[in-house]
Amino acid sequence: MRYSHTRAQSAELLRMVLQRMGQHEAGFTPHCYAVWYECLAGANHKLSYDIDERIAEGPPLDDAAIEQLFDKYVSELDVDAARELQAGAHRILDDLARHTAEADSRASEFGSSLEKSANRLVEMPGEDVLGEVVAALQADTGKMRTAVQELSANLQSSREEVDELKRALDKAQIEVQTDPMTGALNRRGFNARLSEMVENAQDGVPLCLLMVDIDHFKKINDTFGHLFGDKVIGAIAATLNANVKGRDAVARLGGEEFGVLLPETGPEGGMVLAEKIRAAIEKARIRQSGKPEPVGGITISLGLTAYIPGEDHETFIHRADQALYASKTAGRNRATLA
Repeated sequence: MRYSHTRAQSAELLRMVLQRMGQHEAGFTPHCYAVWYECLAGANHKLSYDIDERIAEGPPLDDAAIEQLFDKYVSELDVDAARELQAGAHRILDDLARHTAEADSRASEFGSSLEKSANRLVEMPGEDVLGEVVAALQADTGKMRTAVQELSANLQSSREEVDELKRALDKAQIEVQTDPMTGALNRRGFNARLSEMVENAQDGVPLCLLMVDIDHFKKINDTFGHLFGDKVIGAIAATLNANVKGRDAVARLGGEEFGVLLPETGPEGGMVLAEKIRAAIEKARIRQSGKPEPVGGITISLGLTAYIPGEDHETFIHRADQALYASKTAGRNRATLA
């Protein structure tokens, strides 16, 4: 889950987002709301850093700057999900604007009433006038109290809508980074998690990447059919997920290839895990639909490498791919460390 805020925390985020939006020149648009929410939620460090840099170096953020930030850091949703979230944000912002305007109007009326009462006491001092003024003030105070209560209720309703919108955003962001067949991360999700983990690894925290490929997968498809091939892919993904822990991340990178990110894991521990996974797949038996006998003899090849602080993502992935290729050329059904 991208966000894990309580109701109280999300309400505080709502207040902070509106405050920050008011400090800049950009309009109160759904994109602007999304950028500031993502920034203040603490889930997107690169976005927060970029915003801090822009504020330090230049004028308040305008519409063009917000659109650049949105496109670069936030716009990860499919079109339908994005439209739905935009509509929800539009509704919330419109409601907040209307409720705030109504409260401002009531406050202005109350202020005018106070001023009139004060002037009347100055012009016509006396017990009779004082009693009338007190009665009027009591009535006006009651109206103002009602207005404040209505505003509070409307803000609570808006907070609940923000909670619902946040849940929809969480779901959409998970879906757009998830492989529908296996439930593992897809390439986009893999890249996002890799970026986060590499950032931590720059400080010396160990990080390994395990590349996994199903041996002779084309032959499996040709022999048993594509439905069984899909079942094999699902079984490999399930085995990988069953053997990782904590912040480890399993991704399907395409076809029959998987990548497993192993933060806080060194090469020795990574190779122990690789061998455990390899052995589990070698022993597995996968049943064909409608057939009594399960199919065995399915194996995987694996390649492992450890991240070197300072290297780019492509180099890191390439070295893991080289290790995987070495396992393939050495006879398959084995793990290689590069």
